[in-house]
Amino acid sequence: MIDGPRDPQYNMAIDEAIMQLREKVGYDTLRLYMWSPSGVSLGRSQSVEKSVYIDKIKELGFKLVRRPTGGGALLHPEDYEITYSIVLSLEHKVSKMSVDESAAEIAKGILYALQTLGESANIKGLGDKEKHPLCYLRSGSSDIVINGRKISGSAQVRDSKALLQHGTLLLKFEPEVWLKVIRAPGVNEEFLRSRVTGLYEYMDANIDQIIEAMIMGFSKALNEKVFYSSLTSTEIRLANELYKKKYSNEKWNMLGLY
Repeated sequence: MIDGPRDPQYNMAIDEAIMQLREKVGYDTLRLYMWSPSGVSLGRSQSVEKSVYIDKIKELGFKLVRRPTGGGALLHPEDYEITYSIVLSLEHKVSKMSVDESAAEIAKGILYALQTLGESANIKGLGDKEKHPLCYLRSGSSDIVINGRKISGSAQVRDSKALLQHGTLLLKFEPEVWLKVIRAPGVNEEFLRSRVTGLYEYMDANIDQIIEAMIMGFSKALNEKVFYSSLTSTEIRLANELYKKKYSNEKWNMLGLY
């Protein structure tokens, strides 16, 4: 499913709706989308006060949302990132793997996409062992790295119905903006630039080319046939309900309570 730029809080409502309804729709879903306005997302268990600068987020016109998945804080810059969400049945062979193993297996979709676009990359966690508030400085089994710099990370959640994995592909990285909205004690722009990169630093591929490569990459990684679809009416209704009651609710976004 290819989706247009959406409100950050509604993006999360859609992904959770797809997850909750996986058994009813009867197929796994890859959703590719962007953000409008730029979003700052928190991992499910993160503290707002320890992770981000709320006043700066508001000042810049960005929107805060708490993800249903884990991990650290991320800036999702409008026009400069493609986000993927993968929802798999618990019967899928990847869902039967451990979280680390399955996260890496799913992230191979990004690896294969970059290879299709002509860029060499590796899949391997990097970063410090401590849990930085800034997600791209955390080490994970599903990190995609180009020349030692992280270009994609992911986070996962499972319930009794399905597996949901969120992941990113950075197109352009502006460390000065990230450090304005995400708390990263002891980290400066130079250090952050040495650890994180964006795809446009390596190539001039357009959005359509990148998305097509991502679709092919995830199809290969998950051994799934591709067909194009949109949200079902049931998914839309549930997404609207989750947006209204949860993801646009300050109690959820600020405290993680719902």
